[in-house]
Amino acid sequence: MVDRSLLKVVAASHRLTPVVARVAAHAFAHAVALAIALAVSVGALSRVAQSQAQATVITKAVELEQAGRWRDAVVAWRGVIDGGDPGQGVLGLERVFSQLGQEDSVVVALDTLLPRRPSDRILRGVQLRILRALGRDKDVQAAFEAWLVAAPKDVAPYKEYANQLIADTRTPAADSVLQRGVAALGSNQGLLIEMAQLQIAFGKWGRGAALWRGVMAVEAYMDQSALFSLGNTPASERDSVRMALAGTITAPADASTRKVHGQLELQWGNPREGWRILATLTIADSAFDTWSDFASEAERTQAWLPARDALMKMQTARPAIGNLLRAASASVSGGDPAAALVILTAARGKADATAIRTQILPLEVRALTNLGRAADAQSLVTRDGSLADAITQRQFAKQIAWGWVRAGEVDKARKALAGASGDDDEEVSGWIALFDGDLKLARLGLRRPADATPDVVTAMAMLGRTRADSGRVAGAAFLALARGDTAGAAQRFEHAADELGDVAPLLLGYAARLWSQRKADGQAIALWSRIVLRYPLAPEAAESDLEWARTLRRKGDAPAAAERLEHLILSFPNSALVPQARRELELLRSGVV
Repeated sequence: MVDRSLLKVVAASHRLTPVVARVAAHAFAHAVALAIALAVSVGALSRVAQSQAQATVITKAVELEQAGRWRDAVVAWRGVIDGGDPGQGVLGLERVFSQLGQEDSVVVALDTLLPRRPSDRILRGVQLRILRALGRDKDVQAAFEAWLVAAPKDVAPYKEYANQLIADTRTPAADSVLQRGVAALGSNQGLLIEMAQLQIAFGKWGRGAALWRGVMAVEAYMDQSALFSLGNTPASERDSVRMALAGTITAPADASTRKVHGQLELQWGNPREGWRILATLTIADSAFDTWSDFASEAERTQAWLPARDALMKMQTARPAIGNLLRAASASVSGGDPAAALVILTAARGKADATAIRTQILPLEVRALTNLGRAADAQSLVTRDGSLADAITQRQFAKQIAWGWVRAGEVDKARKALAGASGDDDEEVSGWIALFDGDLKLARLGLRRPADATPDVVTAMAMLGRTRADSGRVAGAAFLALARGDTAGAAQRFEHAADELGDVAPLLLGYAARLWSQRKADGQAIALWSRIVLRYPLAPEAAESDLEWARTLRRKGDAPAAAERLEHLILSFPNSALVPQARRELELLRSGVV
């Protein structure tokens, strides 16, 4: 409705009839409203234009900086400040003047800006950093105090100054700043990250880990920062970190903490334990990316079976044939070809003919031949591999020959090699030579094995450590093992220790392992005792003590097991197995058998 007083004014001033006056008043009111709307629109457009112009100025400044045109960049960043964005501008000046070695020029700009914006976090942070870079410690302290006066309840000054002191390894001073912050703010919640970093700087890794756990309980996204911070934990301090990150029945670790703990175990060389922790996560914990990162890193470090398990967990969350193929390959490389065949059966149901021929079939052949099922592999190649090119056919022939080697069928392996040529048969020929006792030829053929299975690792270790060129008893032991005769292989490895004295501890340790697998504890303990007593300087001595202790513990003889673990710790202090022995000794003493 139009205001009646407005009608009277219009009618009186123009001596119009009431009807005409009413029409005129409506027109006048509409004009006023339109003028107001235009003013608002112009203001909004002006602000948009200003914002766009400022963004253009910032972009230009960044481009000049990236091009190394430092002087022009200084002018551009000052333009950003003049345009109303002092924070961005000063950060730009900080970078550019640092490149020019003229950090004191930033101080001049700050002296102008800070009186107008005394509590600005960006400006105050730059001030502390620049004064620190200039070595003006008293001025840094004064700037910190001035910041506290300007923003007495802000956590930022304590965080910024403490971080600088930690970076300068001035840990006592950083501790004082943080304690002062807790007292002033009435809580340590906003300073937990800095307190965690400080504890780590003090070398108190367990306390630092506990503080990081508190950070992640509130800010889950800080898991990567925690992982980076704790990644360099010394071996002697890792148990304290484990205890801090591990959950309890009453206070289970949250998802972020478990992510960090699992990935740390992988970094520390304990991929199985790492995956045990990460496997407890669910999709609700946003775990897929964590599983994916773990799988990739485990593959890189050749922790094949944990990688396989992570890939299969990924498959349950987001099915993809690529997950299955990677999991099958990891399973074969990790010495579990039977599981790989199960995975590949699932993959066949999801793949087209081309994928079956080019991706699945090679993995199936590899898995079957690693199981010694060369005849099954040959049948599969005949059925599905007829369209393969010549190079792939030669590779299949090599794999089938390898399958016969794994079965201990030497003559059939030689015959299968007729389908391979060139360097493809080096590894198979190397194994045949090893079975025949020709260590010189075996050493040449097994230089680059395709799979690091336990048998391959043992064979290469023996060939690398012995200077002998012949070893018929050792060859017969490997042949018996290939044929599945573990008892015969254990006996022959024991006899081979007399034949190849320079690798006797290795061969005796392998024999003991085979007896232990057969639950023949008496024979295994006799060999471990022989290694510890006769070859105390060999790397197998500490391993023998550890396996001996585990066997005794399994048999229920905890005192004797503890004695073996103590012997390992005292006799082989530089062994990588000492931390593990300490943990197992603590478990024994606590009554956990």
